[in-house]
Amino acid sequence: MKLKYIFLTIGLIVLAHLVVLFVCFYQPSEKGKEPAVPEKNPSAAVTGESAGNPAAGVKSPALQAAGQNPAAVKEPPRTRQFPAFRFQTAWKGNIPEIPDSSGARSGILVDADTGNVLWDKQALRPVPIASMTKMMTLLLACEDIQSGRNGISLESPVKVTRAAMKIGGSQVWLDAKETFKLEELLKAVAIKSANDAAYLVAEFLGDGDVYGFVARMNRRARELGMKHTSFHNPHGLPEKAADNDNMASPADMALLAEFCLMHDNLMKWAAMPRADFRGGKTELINHNNLLPGRKYPAPGVDGLKTGFINRSGYCVTITCKRAGKRMIAVVTGFDRAKNRDLFARKLLDWGYARMADPAAANAKTAKYKPAPKKAVRRSAPKRKKPVSKKKR
Repeated sequence: MKLKYIFLTIGLIVLAHLVVLFVCFYQPSEKGKEPAVPEKNPSAAVTGESAGNPAAGVKSPALQAAGQNPAAVKEPPRTRQFPAFRFQTAWKGNIPEIPDSSGARSGILVDADTGNVLWDKQALRPVPIASMTKMMTLLLACEDIQSGRNGISLESPVKVTRAAMKIGGSQVWLDAKETFKLEELLKAVAIKSANDAAYLVAEFLGDGDVYGFVARMNRRARELGMKHTSFHNPHGLPEKAADNDNMASPADMALLAEFCLMHDNLMKWAAMPRADFRGGKTELINHNNLLPGRKYPAPGVDGLKTGFINRSGYCVTITCKRAGKRMIAVVTGFDRAKNRDLFARKLLDWGYARMADPAAANAKTAKYKPAPKKAVRRSAPKRKKPVSKKKR
């Protein structure tokens, strides 16, 4: 009898264990079950570029550096305000109607409202961009101000460093005893193309790490879709090796110009022919000679940035608006600033005249024959009178 109770007790213990194991490991069928939705984290900041982007869900570089509550920071704009570039109707190479086009190493002319590229001369080829680099430096500064990164504003005081003092080329002769508002420095960068001011801005926004700021420049270029761009410094001065110069394609610079157009302050500074600095002790004069009040003003030009080093030649990125129509031009590699400026002015006129129907305009250009040069009559050189020999 006792043996019977022993087996019964063992059976109940085994059954209890089986019940426990069943409860722990049983999973119901997935049929008819709603998929689990992950809880949204209101404090998580994402880049927001597109669904399925492997970078989505990762804090932006600005927020990582800020070390503050992302919910309190407004992210910079990520989307384009203009259509993507379309090269189908682009005239390629030198322009028969503008013989000066042969002086350009490369360039692009874009009808920004439609995305139609009207002129393409090696537009996807990376070339040295010199001080056009400062467009990215200015863009990052304006985005940091807009997002409130680290509490940065136009009024933020920036102490001049000895490293910034040593930067040469076009400059505003910063002194380590001086402190400026960030807005003043950005105006010096945009108008005077001041290399020392650009370096100081990079130091300030990079928390003392200029190379960290340059890394941000390259990250932002990739985010914007600038596929043929590499930055090595924030100002555009030449590096020791040509391979380390700042490089970008004309198409990339035109794309960067579109994002610059999103920032009113940046474009306001870039459109200023002149401005005061140091309370009027220093005058900033814009190198963009196509602006109103400069050497070769062109109707509608409202920006953006020139550049020159020996390896880049004279280059410029131009924004222009006539009768509500927005055009962006990039020209590189000219031998003289005057030749660059005069060609750019002709290029804008040429582009606005054909933007309504570029395909038809291309057909006309293909048939265009430049007028023969008028023969110049040269009078025969006057004969020199023979020198009479005096009798001795």
